[in-house]
Amino acid sequence: MNAIGSGAGSLGIPAAERIAAQLVRALRGRRSCAEQSRRLGYASNIVRRWEAGECFPTAAVFLRAHARTHPQISRAFGEFLQRAPQWLDASDPFAPAGIAALLRDLRGKTPIGVLAARTGLNRYSIGRWLKGTAQPKLPELLCLVEAASLRLLDFVATLADPSRIPALAGEWHKLRRAREVAYEAPWSHAVLRALELDAYRRSRPSQATALLAAQLGLSPDEVDHGLRALAESGQIKRVRGKWQVERVLAVDTSADPERSRALKHAWTRVAADRLERGVPGNYGYSVFAISKRDLGQLKELHLHYVRAMQSLIAESEPAECVGLYCTQLLDLSAAPPRVAMPRAT
Repeated sequence: MNAIGSGAGSLGIPAAERIAAQLVRALRGRRSCAEQSRRLGYASNIVRRWEAGECFPTAAVFLRAHARTHPQISRAFGEFLQRAPQWLDASDPFAPAGIAALLRDLRGKTPIGVLAARTGLNRYSIGRWLKGTAQPKLPELLCLVEAASLRLLDFVATLADPSRIPALAGEWHKLRRAREVAYEAPWSHAVLRALELDAYRRSRPSQATALLAAQLGLSPDEVDHGLRALAESGQIKRVRGKWQVERVLAVDTSADPERSRALKHAWTRVAADRLERGVPGNYGYSVFAISKRDLGQLKELHLHYVRAMQSLIAESEPAECVGLYCTQLLDLSAAPPRVAMPRAT
């Protein structure tokens, strides 16, 4: 799991329809609407109507059509989901059943009522879409992706370059800058979360830095370094002498595998340091023999746990502390031995 943002994603239908129309336009490229319609197997100029917002395809129709012209889409979806779910290996992964499976994957343990509140969509319609007995249109799919994952930008990026979509270009630029900050200044992400704490919001400007340092176990200089990085990337701004979060982003750092691995290593070192210093927390390990198939099932169980955790984080109030979650689940035979275990004393 990579960096977790907090806050609830919200995207209304009018904004989603604008994004959907621009997404269709971006995927058309240099072809005319009529040419793109024929390429997708339509006799009428349906693409023109989609781009004009007169009507929209269902999610299944849109993704199936896109998959016919972009065969790499399944791999891109696997990268977005950070796994290869069984439905994605089907001969027709974007059939209506596949769309329902995608929505269930994204939803995790988030209650349908919460998704309805975040999107303004009818909860009974959402229930039918999750079961596969009805199909969402493309704008409704976009609403649900943002509400369930906070990662609409990354979802769109599996289909087209978000910088070519006017409604998303500015936010995409901000997200890319936020990713760079997460890679280059890992503690800035914790500082950002600490700015959401109720205690910080109530504090006086003269006390703010000391309070952030105490909440994170950092020095004031380390906090200032994180604040500067966040300010330079446009994630925070000063209001009446205190820093304020511009917008909460869910920053997925898995796009660059090498830098993502270094970032995970950095946060694992933080957890190990706190363990060595006796800082209270849940630390543990278990070494066991298991079949490779069941190890895969353990990874699935862990994924379900992470999604439930993300849903709880998104709804949690009041904001009283900043948490750190680190985990390792691996096959010890997957790599040759490199580190000798210390002897017990």
